[in-house]
Amino acid sequence: MEKQLNSRARMKKIICRVLLYGILILFAVICLYPVYFTLVSSLKNNTEIFTNPFSLPADPQFENYARAWKIGKIGIYFRNSIVLTVATLVVTAFVGSLAGYILAKFKFKGKGLIYLLFLAGMMIPIQTVIIPLAFTLGKFGIVDNYPVLILLYSAFCLSMTVFIVTGFMKGLPDELEEAAVMDGAGHAAVFFRIILPLSMPAVASASIFNFVSSWNNLLFPLVFLGNDNLKTISIGLLSFFGAYTSDYGAVMAAIGVSILPPIIMYILLQEKMEKGLTAGAVKG
Repeated sequence: MEKQLNSRARMKKIICRVLLYGILILFAVICLYPVYFTLVSSLKNNTEIFTNPFSLPADPQFENYARAWKIGKIGIYFRNSIVLTVATLVVTAFVGSLAGYILAKFKFKGKGLIYLLFLAGMMIPIQTVIIPLAFTLGKFGIVDNYPVLILLYSAFCLSMTVFIVTGFMKGLPDELEEAAVMDGAGHAAVFFRIILPLSMPAVASASIFNFVSSWNNLLFPLVFLGNDNLKTISIGLLSFFGAYTSDYGAVMAAIGVSILPPIIMYILLQEKMEKGLTAGAVKG
């Protein structure tokens, strides 16, 4: 009798595991298929895209990328997006880590209110503030300005960074800071030499979210950038689609160029991201 119960329990576990893996594989296929189709189609001509849409390219058309990069100016838009995104990551990583350290390790009046204000920033859609921002920046004549755009990007990414980093830093033992202070280290030395290096998984997690958000940001460049040579890749793709609608290979190549950086960013920081999110959730 006991053996039958054990075998039934084992069978239930096996069935549940098979179903779980089946669902995960299905979701993986759904998520990865558009990437596969884009990258494969970017190496085909129009005829092959329509006749064999799911197969690998018989004769890879690498010139699709050359047309998109040079003629379609995707290279310029790609460079602009890299500049804006990297600058935003640097600003949000530094300011967010510093704010997270203060909120996690210091006690002062109004700390809870300040933290709630940061959390409230995560709930405010960009669309609700775009008109006042456009009116203000237009009045002062500071459109087509990268430093201003970097500040706007950073302001809307900062809340997520503070939320993740603060939760992680709350879980760091206070004894580390106390031992450093007893050895004569100031708050700046404690932050840069101890707290920040230990918090890199949380910073990496926030950086991935901020990278994707900044890289895919369409509204800010659309409103605040009028100069074609300053536009980002999200805006450049819109222009490219209009000019090269019938050249599907080049269009797919342009899309392929635009989706690769976030994927590469995630692959490089995947391990740190998992550690940061898990530790922040458990300890914070």
